[in-house]
Amino acid sequence: MPRAGTAEPMLHNRILAHAADLTTQQRVIGEFVLEHLGEIPFLSVPQLAERTGTSDATVVRFCQRIGFSGYSDLKMALVDGLREGAVDATGETTAVNDDDVLAAVARLERHNIDRTLDGIESSAFRSAAATLFKADHVFTFGMGISAYLADFATYLFTEHGLRASSLPTRYTSPLEQLVVLRPADLVVVFSFPPYSKPTLELLIEARQRGIPTLAITNSAIAPAVELADQSLAVSSHGMMLTNATSSVNVLLNALVVEIASRHRGETVEAISGLNRIFRDRSDAVDDIG
Repeated sequence: MPRAGTAEPMLHNRILAHAADLTTQQRVIGEFVLEHLGEIPFLSVPQLAERTGTSDATVVRFCQRIGFSGYSDLKMALVDGLREGAVDATGETTAVNDDDVLAAVARLERHNIDRTLDGIESSAFRSAAATLFKADHVFTFGMGISAYLADFATYLFTEHGLRASSLPTRYTSPLEQLVVLRPADLVVVFSFPPYSKPTLELLIEARQRGIPTLAITNSAIAPAVELADQSLAVSSHGMMLTNATSSVNVLLNALVVEIASRHRGETVEAISGLNRIFRDRSDAVDDIG
């Protein structure tokens, strides 16, 4: 097996070389793999089959048809590419010198932010901000890296005067927590690869209970988009086939600024309250000193 110095061209060449031997369903898998290269190391055979509308057996046969022993072998070819370079925003691996890592990561994050700005329509952004503000209580949820983003969102929302809480992941199922939610509330989910099934189930249950939902995810065709009432997609390409978070941070900060600018009175009241708390705590520390 060749080392994956450039993962996307390597796979593209393999698929092209065996195109005549691929069935229609196998071609669908090949196109999906090339378009979602950064997700493949995190997807299982059943997940890839579900995303492409094929079967587990078809996924395995596709991998074997293009020269791999199986799906695990294909994934290892992608991961091996990380030993010689880093995966950029297009999915290709490019060599990065040790001295250039900081600059390379910063360039990629700027690229993610630019793509996010280009991809989110202002009307969708303002609508999401309005939905957040009018909700009686905002509940955030995510798993993995998405759990961190959910907690950060709750912190920002609370700091700017919104009633917000993070739904914890310690329950047997996150669906248990929806029992106490009402249609006047809002569920905000964060869904990034590898996509969490409980997160998607939460969206389905919320829809059935008439609770509004907002999904913040990495793609306009991500599974959460079709299940949520509203969605905002950010670019989250990372250097090591992981999710970068700068674009999400920018989006969340922009949402609270949008809310603050349109509802200055409520936001100022919340900030004044926080300043009083911080002042009182500072005075207490001074007294102890």
